[in-house]
Amino acid sequence: MRSVKRFTSIREAKDYLASRIAAEAEREGQPLSEIERKMLYFSETDWTLPDMPEISAEFDRDYDQGEYERKIGGLVRKITAHGHGGNEEEQEKWDAAILKLAEGDHYLSVLADPSLRPRGSSVRPPHDILKLWLTGFAIVFCVFGAMAAGNRLFGSRFRAVVEWLLGDRNHFGFLVLIGVAIWLLWSIRDDLKIIVRGLLKRP
Repeated sequence: MRSVKRFTSIREAKDYLASRIAAEAEREGQPLSEIERKMLYFSETDWTLPDMPEISAEFDRDYDQGEYERKIGGLVRKITAHGHGGNEEEQEKWDAAILKLAEGDHYLSVLADPSLRPRGSSVRPPHDILKLWLTGFAIVFCVFGAMAAGNRLFGSRFRAVVEWLLGDRNHFGFLVLIGVAIWLLWSIRDDLKIIVRGLLKRP
């Protein structure tokens, strides 16, 4: 009975998937540049290439992320559409590599086809988490800006409303604020897991 390939490290799984994608690009006559190939190793919190910050900066400057993702997605579809050329062993290795990457936060998991990613895994493309948190800070600034504008326009009447909402005797207003806070935390729970995992991960 033939044993199924198992990848023992994230790097080994990424090397395999990247080599398959690069080989398909060569066959299609659209070889990957060095930056395009190295971006297949991108991760914000897990193992990646040591020079990834420089690679990512050059990618952001010289490449269009949407176009890149469409290109890689097209190559992956061609690899998987015909059952890996009828090679069952390669198909098993591909699936095993995808499963290995699902253990962490890897851009290649998204590029290699989200439908292959096990349910419940949390993977985002480059800088998506940063954009999320910038959006969160923007919301906070908008709230404070609205409060400042309300205070300037309505003065004591606005302050009276705020004091009523936040007053010790107004349990309704307090419950509304708690509910909003819980909803916000629940909405970004997956991103919080990724960030906490990245902070706790030892080099």
